[in-house]
Parts: sequence; structure tokens; C-alpha cells
Amino acid sequence: MVQELVRVGGRDLCCFRDQDGLTPLHLAAVNECLEVVKVLVQANPDAAKEISETGETILHMCIIYNCIESLKVLAKITDQGGNTLLHAASINKHTQILNYLLRIPSIKANGNAVNRLGLTALDILDQCPRDLKSLETREILMEAGVLRANDLRPALDKPLQSIMKSSQNKRKGLLSRTWAWYVNADHHWIERQRGILIVAALVVAGMSFYSGIYPPGGTFSSTQNGMYSLGNAVQTEVDMDQFDMFLANNTVTMIISLVIVLVLISGFPLRNKFWMWLLTLGSMSAMVSMVTSYLESLSMMSPDGYFGEATFLICVIGMVGCGVVALIHTIFFVVWVVMKLSKCMMPEKDKNGNQDVGDA
Repeated sequence: MVQELVRVGGRDLCCFRDQDGLTPLHLAAVNECLEVVKVLVQANPDAAKEISETGETILHMCIIYNCIESLKVLAKITDQGGNTLLHAASINKHTQILNYLLRIPSIKANGNAVNRLGLTALDILDQCPRDLKSLETREILMEAGVLRANDLRPALDKPLQSIMKSSQNKRKGLLSRTWAWYVNADHHWIERQRGILIVAALVVAGMSFYSGIYPPGGTFSSTQNGMYSLGNAVQTEVDMDQFDMFLANNTVTMIISLVIVLVLISGFPLRNKFWMWLLTLGSMSAMVSMVTSYLESLSMMSPDGYFGEATFLICVIGMVGCGVVALIHTIFFVVWVVMKLSKCMMPEKDKNGNQDVGDA
């Protein structure tokens, strides 16, 4: 029927619009009438270039209405706007279509294309409301190598600067190289591993909860002449101070782990230096508290509170290592904040200086 109508009415019939400003190809694609789509495109390839009244191409409409079958037919058609197919799929968080698009070599190779505002698909997604669907979409884009617009310039300049950087690194000391790593490090791996980090933090919190409910030495399951309260920890009758210390360290471990989970699921940008420093500090603190709780547990279970020096030394080395890592990150973070504040204050000083010169 469509073939006959096109034959009688001519190829221009494919570009006629209804009261909503949609062409027959728009309607066929949105309703996934694939055979009709093929006939209309073959009859008039220019029909695929028609823009709707809202400024969308036929490909963008397929993405907005989640019509993946029509998209497969029209995948090779390019749009004349600034937004690519990845932009449209990211805005609408259609993960199925996004996975399909990124399997097309030509589309994946152009994954870092920017629109007229200079934004990549990942930048567009960052401006959308954050939810679980956006986290899944962001993970798909990052695994495909899609970057933010601010990260494209270093990636483009890297081949030109590789020789200069290598020569500079030879002259720089260890502290300078470490600082350069801290400032320029790519922390996309944290975004990609967000789910694994959440599971790890929940496991630590669950272990701490279990240790608090079932402390070392167990609890009284029966009373003897009213001397003991049913359910009380046995250690409370031996050394209450040591038991309080164990509970304090165990509670700190559980609370810090839950705070880490809260930060991870809240959708905060983990590449931000502040959240990176906060997660590092929290992780190190949780590890120190966990090791301390472990030592307290060994002391309560060992005869006369004694356990091997080797065990104590290994635990101390581990805690010192955590402290050193936390201290290094804290120093770098403080220096970075001071440098940022000084750069923000410099324009004001220059402006005041220029005003003083003008007044003079």
C-alpha cells in the first residue's frame, strides 16, 4: 500500500507533514513499522533528513521513544544537529540502545564528539538528575572510553607532550612526580568500581555489626543463682574497660563503613578532590579501627591477655601504613586547596591593583 501511494503521489509525498509536524517516516519509525521505514527511505532518502518541529532528527526520535529496531535500520543516517546519537541516548538513559550504539565501530570511535555547547555525552549525563539509571548509563559510557570535554584536551595534547613530560620527570624528584600524579590522576576507575566499593563497605559494616552482637567470649546463656544477667557479654564480668574499648573500635568501624556507603550511593562525583580525600581518610580510619578491634578480640580470648609479638608487630605495621597513606593524602589535599584559594584571590588582587593605578 505504501509503495503504491509513493508511486502515485511521488517522492515528495514522503516529506509531507501532519498537524503535529511529523512526516510519514517519523510515524513509521516511532511505531517500528520496519518495512514501511525501508520503503520510505528507498523512495526518498532525503526524508530521513527531515527535522521535526521540536528540532529532532529521525534517529533522535528513535532514541527518545526507545525504538531500537527502527534505530538499527536507520543507524547509518547522520543528523545535522550538534547532538549525536550518544548524546540523545545518554540524556534519556536508554541503556539498551546505548549498548547497541557502542557496538557500532563508527559510533564508538566518535564517542567523544561534542555538541554545539562543547559537551560530550558524559557531560550531558552529568547535567541530568542523578539516579540508579544514570549511574548505569555513566558506567557504560566510561567503559567505552567516553570522556568529559575537559579531559579531551590533555588526551589530544598527550602525543605532543610525551617527550617533554618524560624529560621533565627525569629532572623532577619523587615528591614532584607524586604531586603531579595527585593533581592529574584519572580517577575514572572509582566511578567504574562504585558498585564493588559499596559491596565491600557493606561487608565490613556487616562484620562489625555481627562482632558487636556476638562479642568474643560469647554471652551468658543461663544464670547461676542470679549472679549473671541472661544475654550479657562474658567479658563484662572479666574486664569491663577492655570490653568498652572493643565496642568503641567496633562501632567506629561500622559507622565509617556506613558513611562510605552513603557517599557512594548518593551520586557525588567521585573524581572531585574533596570526596577522594574523604573516601581515602574514611577507608584508612575504618581499617585502623578494624585492626584495633582484632587486637582487642585476641587479647580477650588469649590466656592472661597475651598473644604473640609477631602478631602485634604485623598489626602495628599495617596501622602505621594506613596512617602514612592518610597523612600523605591529607597534606596533598590541603596544599591543593591552598593553591586553589590563592588562584581565586589573585584576580581580585589584580583587579584592585588596576583600580589603584587608574585612580592614581
